[in-house]
Amino acid sequence: MNHLSKTALTLLLAIAASGAASAADTQLAGCAAKRESIRSELRQAKEQGLSDKVAGLTRALDEVNAHCRDSTLVERHNKKIVKAQAKVNQTERSLRLAQEANKQPKKIAKLEGKLEKARAELAALQAQQP
Repeated sequence: MNHLSKTALTLLLAIAASGAASAADTQLAGCAAKRESIRSELRQAKEQGLSDKVAGLTRALDEVNAHCRDSTLVERHNKKIVKAQAKVNQTERSLRLAQEANKQPKKIAKLEGKLEKARAELAALQAQQP
């Protein structure tokens, strides 16, 4: 993978992460939200005269246009939810076993914190639109 491709991929990932906020503002979802987020970043980069960033964002937009499919995004999102649910289930099981074995309160408290975090991550994923 050449430097430009790495840069484009990095920008695409960063935009995808930050795109959730701007997508919420415009009520776009999926690939349309990604495209709009990249276009917005691209406009800003052009206004600031950042030619390297413009090139990377242009490449990222081309990649989204060529390869982004809403069904793929939904599938990936659902896989993340399944994985997060499995983590919650495993942590619940570990906590239950620790409680049944009368483990030290410190160990149980640590597992309770871990379970709370896992549940929060699951809830956040479930609240997101793919």
